[in-house]
Amino acid sequence: MSTKKNPEFRIVPVIACLITMLCVGIEYMWSVFQKPALEYFGWQDTAVTMISSAMIFMFVAGIFIGGLIIDRMGPRLVVLIGGLLFFAGLMLTSLLPQNMPEERSWLIYVTYGVLAGSGVGFAYSGAINCVQKWLPHRRGFATGICVCAFGLSIVIFAPVAEYFLKTGVPFTFRMFAIILGAIVVVMSFFFKSPPEGYAARLGVKVVQDKGSYSLGEALRDPRFWFMCSALFFGTAANMMINPRVKTLALLRDVPDLQTSITVQLVGVSSALSRLILPTLSDKISRSKTIFAMMIVMMVASFLMRFADGILYTVAVFFIVFAYSGPAGIYPAMAGDAYGMKNMSSIFGLAFLCIGLSSITFGTWLPKLLSSGAAAAADYNYKLIFLVGALTNLIPMVCMLIYDKVGKKKAEQRAALHTT
Repeated sequence: MSTKKNPEFRIVPVIACLITMLCVGIEYMWSVFQKPALEYFGWQDTAVTMISSAMIFMFVAGIFIGGLIIDRMGPRLVVLIGGLLFFAGLMLTSLLPQNMPEERSWLIYVTYGVLAGSGVGFAYSGAINCVQKWLPHRRGFATGICVCAFGLSIVIFAPVAEYFLKTGVPFTFRMFAIILGAIVVVMSFFFKSPPEGYAARLGVKVVQDKGSYSLGEALRDPRFWFMCSALFFGTAANMMINPRVKTLALLRDVPDLQTSITVQLVGVSSALSRLILPTLSDKISRSKTIFAMMIVMMVASFLMRFADGILYTVAVFFIVFAYSGPAGIYPAMAGDAYGMKNMSSIFGLAFLCIGLSSITFGTWLPKLLSSGAAAAADYNYKLIFLVGALTNLIPMVCMLIYDKVGKKKAEQRAALHTT
């Protein structure tokens, strides 16, 4: 955006949003931390089976709670709180004693899952809100660059974590807490909202404050529930594969080098998708982009039923790609439909469906995988990916209906606020 065309634009808040997202994205690196942490504490895998699900649930809960505060007090305070919670969660995780009894494993759920997870959600909510308001004419792109930075965190910091882990698990969590937590806290002071009427002066035809929905009004709008259903079922296939990339690769006899490349490509795929798809949604509509990605995820999930060799890597890449981009589309969709005044709390509440999905599928999958003989393990995975493929039909139907309902609601809302 040219500053000559728009002298009110400020690049500093946008940069602060990107740096914040880059820092807090390390919360999604539990797959990197898990094995060293289990060895450090002397636990079995079962002790932390649900930690990723707990973290994701608290992450989306933080987005919702942070959104409620943002709608009343702005993003700066929310990002500051998020930075402090993020710091406290990682620091307290570093202080958990070595060889702690497994029955006290709930403590890492509190420190890493609840405190750090909710802190990431607060920061995420503040960054999405701030960047969309500064780039209202390209909200898909705005959200895309933000969630791309979030996804790139794994690519950038995973090698750093591997290096730190040579010194020890406590040292790793402590360094990330001190360095990245401090950066987020400092960045929070650069967050600010645009001046009143900023979007209108750019000629952006969106729902403005006068026509914005309250959270209660959004709950009475069927589009909100279509978004929620799409979020819940559209994340299932990724929840099934992402935490188990290495496990399934061993089962399918995928070479070690290819497995390592596949794990790295997960981060690359996530980052690319979070940038490309929300930007594309500015051009071809939010619902059509999500619909297309559900088709991609369905096909890739079917392939995962028997994929090995190069096909395995390709299928994983496209499942992650199809899952990650819509995470940047839904906030823009909420802003389009309901206006920016209460957007953070509305999309935050919808995002709770991701947390519910992670808990639901995170609870169901281990039970299915542990049932029957070991020889049946591959059969169980094939059943899982069949279910994962079929769940994508629900978001597809939701997106087909969404635009038709949206057009009628927009006409009704416009008539209401012009009388």
